[in-house]
Amino acid sequence: MSDQKLYSKPILFTLVATVTILVGSIVTMAYPVFRNDMNQKVPGLRPLPALELAGRDVYQRESCNACHTQTVRPLRSEVVRYKGDHAEVPAARYSLAGEFAYDHPFLWGSKRTGPDLAFEGWVKPSREWQAAHLRDPRKLVPRSNMPAYAFLADAKLDGESVAAHMRALRVVGVPYTDADVAGAPAAVAGKTELDALVAYTVSLGKAVDRSRKPGRIDLAEANPAAGNAEEIQRGHRLFEDNGCTACHGDEAEGIEGVAPSLVDDVFLEVKGDMPDAAYQAIILFGSDAKRALGRAGRPDGGMPPAELSDDDAWAVVAWLRSHAAHGAAEHPAEHK
Repeated sequence: MSDQKLYSKPILFTLVATVTILVGSIVTMAYPVFRNDMNQKVPGLRPLPALELAGRDVYQRESCNACHTQTVRPLRSEVVRYKGDHAEVPAARYSLAGEFAYDHPFLWGSKRTGPDLAFEGWVKPSREWQAAHLRDPRKLVPRSNMPAYAFLADAKLDGESVAAHMRALRVVGVPYTDADVAGAPAAVAGKTELDALVAYTVSLGKAVDRSRKPGRIDLAEANPAAGNAEEIQRGHRLFEDNGCTACHGDEAEGIEGVAPSLVDDVFLEVKGDMPDAAYQAIILFGSDAKRALGRAGRPDGGMPPAELSDDDAWAVVAWLRSHAAHGAAEHPAEHK
């Protein structure tokens, strides 16, 4: 049958087009399911522990996926927007199919009323920040339209329900062991739904190592921006433009229960300051620099690496030092 004759028969044309689209859809959507090489798990993938699994249940129940997605597409704009440039290898800068092998159901989503959370475990790894944000979003993000979830702190988890969920997931191939199931009640004992949701949130993206590894930190390295008025002003702008105020306050004075002051003489929970190079390392590498600096910091704290160049980080440190010195001069009694 010629194309002209097919076009002249609208009913037949519709049927042929429908069948063609259906066959194409089945081939592109169903065929990959049966090919192991197209559905490989990322190395070392593990099922969610009991507390994080309970948090995922809360996440779904509260319809968090209605506003937040959990997938970063392999596009340059997406990678930069969701902090992927710190990854060691290109494939780790966006979401990989193998990260979601044990997800039932998938929570990729398509509506970004709120930010994508695929890399949340790397972007905002602080449990303190996440808990404070869930309790009162506008305290940390004034323009946020996210509802408050403080009520979750009053709801205790049911360990038997978590164990039952694990048994159900085993039916669809999630490799929970008998020990995992038996240990679920103890793992969530005394925990609240807020604890669980925080644990789940900071686990997102952790199936792939997206950290920026610090090299050797030379604490004796001098800050090239120190004392430079233009660099100090630039550092202040960078501090504000990169969202540092959300955790550390408008003047880097810290927010109680969220993040520490950056302008006092306590560094990573230890009395006694450290050189500018230590601050630069924390800015560039986040909490991954703590071990190299020999200080653990807050147990639930998690500083993400900033999307800044070395020179930018030096400028921020220069502003912090200048601001701290200014504060000490104005309020000497508070800085003794």
